Amino acid sequence: MARWLMSVVCFVVFMSAAFCTSVLAAQTGTDLAISAAVTEALTRENPLEYTRIDVKTFDGVVILGGFVNEYYKMQQVIEIARRIQGVKSVDNRIDISDRE
Repeated sequence: MARWLMSVVCFVVFMSAAFCTSVLAAQTGTDLAISAAVTEALTRENPLEYTRIDVKTFDGVVILGGFVNEYYKMQQVIEIARRIQGVKSVDNRIDISDRE
C-alpha cells in the first residue's frame, strides 16, 4: 500500500512539474514574439530613428528603454508598442536626450 501511495505521489509531482515548465516556456515564447513584433513595427515605422530603443517583454508587459531626441517620438514609440497584439501594457523607460 505504501509503495502504491508513493508511486501516485511521485506521478503527481512529476506531472505538475512538467505542466508548469510547459506553461512557462509558452509564456516566454509569447513574450519573445511580442518583443519581436514591437521591434519590427518600430523598424518599419522609421528604421534609423528607433534603432536606439530597447524592447523587452515580461508576461505581456512591454518595457521600452533607450532614448529619443524629442517628446513626440517617445509618444510615437509607446503607441506603436500598444498596437501590437498581446501587449497588456507598456512600461516606458525611454529618455529624451540629444545624444547621437
